[in-house]
Amino acid sequence: MGVHFDDNANTTWEATDPGVSSDCDGQHRVTESIQLQNFSNTDMESMLDEEGRENSKSKWLLLKRKHPIQKFIERVWNGPVEPSDEPPSFPKRWGWLKKIDDFPQTRFKTKIPSKLIRLLLLIVYCCFWMRIFYSLIYPYLIKPPYFHPNDGSEKIPILSLSCNSYLNWEGTNNECGLNAKNCGPLDNKEYMIRCPALCDRGGWTYSAIAVGNRRVKYTGYEIGGGALFSEEDPMVVSYPYRSDSFPCASAVHAGVISPFYGGCTKVSMQGAQNSFPSKKGMYNTGFSVAFNSFFPGSYSFRDIQGGILSGCYDPRAAVVALNMLFGLPIFYLYDSIYGYWINTIVGYWTLVLSLDPPLLTDAHDPASVYELFSVGFQRLLPLCFVLYVVWKSAVKRTLENGSPIAKVILWYPTFWLGISNNVTFDRLPVDRLTTTDLKEQAGALTAVGSIAATILTCAVIQAYSLWKSGRFKKYFKIYICFIGGLIALGSLPGLNLRIHHYILGSILVPGCATRGSSAYLFQGILVGLILSGVARWDFASIVETDTALLRGEAGASLKPPILDFNDDQNHSLSWHLNATDPVIDQIGNIDGFSLLLNDVEVYVGKNETVSIDVLRMENPALAQMMDDALDASNGTIDLYLRVARASVRSPTNRGDYTNAGVLQWPNGMWQKPEPGVS
Repeated sequence: MGVHFDDNANTTWEATDPGVSSDCDGQHRVTESIQLQNFSNTDMESMLDEEGRENSKSKWLLLKRKHPIQKFIERVWNGPVEPSDEPPSFPKRWGWLKKIDDFPQTRFKTKIPSKLIRLLLLIVYCCFWMRIFYSLIYPYLIKPPYFHPNDGSEKIPILSLSCNSYLNWEGTNNECGLNAKNCGPLDNKEYMIRCPALCDRGGWTYSAIAVGNRRVKYTGYEIGGGALFSEEDPMVVSYPYRSDSFPCASAVHAGVISPFYGGCTKVSMQGAQNSFPSKKGMYNTGFSVAFNSFFPGSYSFRDIQGGILSGCYDPRAAVVALNMLFGLPIFYLYDSIYGYWINTIVGYWTLVLSLDPPLLTDAHDPASVYELFSVGFQRLLPLCFVLYVVWKSAVKRTLENGSPIAKVILWYPTFWLGISNNVTFDRLPVDRLTTTDLKEQAGALTAVGSIAATILTCAVIQAYSLWKSGRFKKYFKIYICFIGGLIALGSLPGLNLRIHHYILGSILVPGCATRGSSAYLFQGILVGLILSGVARWDFASIVETDTALLRGEAGASLKPPILDFNDDQNHSLSWHLNATDPVIDQIGNIDGFSLLLNDVEVYVGKNETVSIDVLRMENPALAQMMDDALDASNGTIDLYLRVARASVRSPTNRGDYTNAGVLQWPNGMWQKPEPGVS
């Protein structure tokens, strides 16, 4: 075999006589053609030059040290070298807990291998569950409540009220018309009423209501009253409440209705009262609102005897306990998608039908019950789409192939905590995140600070979980877009940013798309908040007008005139318009004035001066109440007077009222009203 050398730049080495050769052992081997690539001097120099530059560059980078902050930011932005996102696990020493965690896979599915049979068992179980659910809500929601006298006389229907509804009073300011003629009867009338649970807080007013010269807000709307234990008349169980007090809230304040399961009571209208002192209430409801002057209507509560009540007690506590208990096995044993959808739908109907209904229903009026179901289905369909997006974007990653124990211990309880928002988070001293509300509600700033700190802590924890999973960069970009969108919405002219429950849950839940323990905790409560917000308040707008934020408070109507007092005639009032106010409004309806005395309308007309003496002559009932109040006092009484622009022809067309000026009767001492409207 020979080897030829070529003098060309590229030299080829090859065996010229490939064949069979023998080694020292006499064994034969086949030689192959070997082709070797030779490098020219030019190429070699080029490579050496590049290698030299690369080595030089590498040495320079090694010499140049990065700033620790820069290294930290790059590490945070790029994530760990080896991302991890594992579901919760248990130490080996907790073998019994591991067995419980593995039970759905190792035992349940092994004993019942057929998916069809497991599905049939689930259907039967859910049917049994719904039957018990129906048996709890039917006596209260659908079956009309009655009082059945023992003497066999005709049964008496019981009226259903909400926690913040009136009985025979129409509303605030002039809603009852001139001399309260549209309300009543104000005396010699008894009612049987049914109140739901949670009226200790459900009877609060979140819109300012004028009571004399006070603005009542963020407290129970009970004026006067209080529990009464009288030996003279044991049937009367409370002091008189002013007629415009919320009856159900007053019943809890008087201790005749439980805030836990509601109940029925008898209301007796007792006509005019000279004053309504503040009394401490039962069930930690605090003190009622005081009013130190007369009012044309009042009521007190009386004991119910001589018969049997039906359909009185609110089953919402039992309904919630039932659905929590029956939903637990499904969440534990079955695949996560079954537990998620079944429990979210059940949780939604629990809210709509029992825990926090969006409408007041009266079983005596089946149409109101049908309307409740109609509203429930109206909101359910778009909600299902939201729940599907939430499942695909976050919940599926967490619950699928996750820890059954973690689902039961972490996700499921917080889910029901979010659903029960009206008895959990709504009881915090925070209404809305507006400057006005935070100033008016005691403890609001402290509560907001605590909530903000909690949310920030949870956000940091979950951000770390996202970083460990290597997806921090992706979700950081997403939430920057969210924040930018919220800022843009908040800057729209004439609109105010309003983050409702369901919006908060929908925004935050995508950031919980991890498999760690924190995701289980946060997802449950956020999904529960979505259900609570939609079930109670629908898909409320993320931006609202100034008028909508007022919630019926004064401030959106025509400005009132300026209320004056005539020192020369100490029983007369006068008022005048601002120089910039037109005499007649643009549509020509507002052409007169409305005067309130002790929160009841006593004058409607075009005069700009009114004499109290003339009002007494024209209204004997007013004169009688004033005289009775004088006899019961130390010789003087306070008259609370407010005025507004009004339509003489249309009783309901009114502007905003002034705050109350206080006239001491009969000596004529005057205290001018505070600036603002009521």
